[in-house]
Amino acid sequence: MQEIPGRGEEVTRDTMTTKQRVQAAISLQVPDRVPVLPMQTWYFACHHKGLDGYEMVKERERAVKAHLDVYDELGGFDGQVTPGISFIFPRRISGIIAEPLYKVPGVDLPRDSILQHDEREILQPEDYDLIADLGWNAFAEKCYTKFNPRPASKILEWGARQTTTYVEDIDVWTEHGVEVYKGGEVFSPLMFFSMFRTLEQFTFDLYRRPDRVQAAMDALVDDFIQDAIEEVKITDRTWVMLVLERGGGFYYPLKIFERFEWPYMKKMADAWVEEGITPLLHLDQDWTLNLPYFRDLPRGCICELDSCTDIFKAKEILGGKQCIMGDVRASLLSHGTPQEVEEYCTQLIDIVGKGGGFILSSGCFVPVDAKFENVKAMIDCAKTHAAPR
Repeated sequence: MQEIPGRGEEVTRDTMTTKQRVQAAISLQVPDRVPVLPMQTWYFACHHKGLDGYEMVKERERAVKAHLDVYDELGGFDGQVTPGISFIFPRRISGIIAEPLYKVPGVDLPRDSILQHDEREILQPEDYDLIADLGWNAFAEKCYTKFNPRPASKILEWGARQTTTYVEDIDVWTEHGVEVYKGGEVFSPLMFFSMFRTLEQFTFDLYRRPDRVQAAMDALVDDFIQDAIEEVKITDRTWVMLVLERGGGFYYPLKIFERFEWPYMKKMADAWVEEGITPLLHLDQDWTLNLPYFRDLPRGCICELDSCTDIFKAKEILGGKQCIMGDVRASLLSHGTPQEVEEYCTQLIDIVGKGGGFILSSGCFVPVDAKFENVKAMIDCAKTHAAPR
């Protein structure tokens, strides 16, 4: 390898498999090079191949082919976090209706859109007490029509179809020689209530009826832990994405985080790591204020940042404690130049990747309108530039 003054080294060849490389980063070891795992490439790949939003969702055969073709044209990378846009569900109502409701391109939205969450006030204040009294599973069985007016049998059939498609997507990538990592996805209790009460109403609840909110969260968390474990068994993939977008310092002061987010995310991460599952903490928005708490999470978590959190501060605080993943921002991939992308990725590899524990990735999903040459620049940089040891 050729030494670059003041930088890392030029990588001449891989000495690890993609799975070994990713696992080394999670284990805070130094891999042969920094792994690169763009978070979600489905929309970008389909758009690059000329599919509109409706076709991305409804014409699966064409969309899958587009996804595979673009992966190959990019030269490949260290695996797919998510293999497509289908969902994984435990085989019961409570696991299915906990997934957010979406508006579909060409049906509820202009045809050239992407799936969008339809945030509505589905749960009411009195539902906190019902959930606390019944537990989540019993509440969901009793009150599922709040979320979906269809008969229970139809909801279960839809969930089964989604899960089957997700497993089939895994098989497609496996046959292509590509590792798929995410086997499950759940919300934290705070994220769940924020989505189904709406951010505004839920924030009022945190101050007007905090004890009732906490009691409902206590009744949710064990079922959410078990949902993820069941999803991992179905998919035979051992990463669980814990969606935590709304619990950090961007939205709430630490006193709210300490009571309504931190105890539950820690309980969930502890339980999953004990089961041999890797928690992928999906940390959209700015969590810089909360980073010191993450030092107390069990080793084996991934802190996935979307460019709002200061990733260099995250390295200072979490280096040697947690794997950090990110954070090439959407605007750079969509509007930057390949040179700008390479310069930023080099900075990430040199600083955040130093000593191991780093996965280079997009900041959240690869945007639908990302430039192909910019995504390729990110991937190529990981392959050709080694972090300082």
